[in-house]
Amino acid sequence: MQSASTEGGRKQRANMFVLNMIIVYALWKVFAYYVSNSSGWAHDTWNNMIYSLGVAYSVLTSWILNVFGENTVPTGNAVLFPGFNKIIYVESHCLAIPATIIFIVSIISFKGDWFNKLWFIPMGVVLIILINLLRLIFLCYTFAHFSRPVFDINHSLVYVVVTYTLIFLMIAWWMRRFAGLKTK
Repeated sequence: MQSASTEGGRKQRANMFVLNMIIVYALWKVFAYYVSNSSGWAHDTWNNMIYSLGVAYSVLTSWILNVFGENTVPTGNAVLFPGFNKIIYVESHCLAIPATIIFIVSIISFKGDWFNKLWFIPMGVVLIILINLLRLIFLCYTFAHFSRPVFDINHSLVYVVVTYTLIFLMIAWWMRRFAGLKTK
């Protein structure tokens, strides 16, 4: 039987985790709004980075789809399906930047040896990139082969839930394995 203080401490840590993630996400939104709507060096650098990441994702997505028999062409930050006369853009909200930031801040904010954080954070970022690449591949396939409502629900709900669930599982693994927190 657990004591009330242990249960209370667990609830307090959970509440602090949620509050921390809300604050991180809010700060991210403020930053993204600022760099997207300002002018000058920060704006230009941000837009160039976003476009370059979009191009990288569209090239990889198109290449992998073609390996699996699709006919696609990467065009800048978009994937073109010439046979279907459809094009899908990989824009800023498709790059998993907020998810990556939430993951990094989560791992930094939990207890644990910094040596482990120094290998776990890059490994997690690589996994988030791979998860996001798979999400983009499935979204492009859905966009080309299914109706717009099917694409919309997958884009706005299904793949978002899957992506964030996988990221949460990585964070939970860190909490159990390296931060000394046992989850139920």
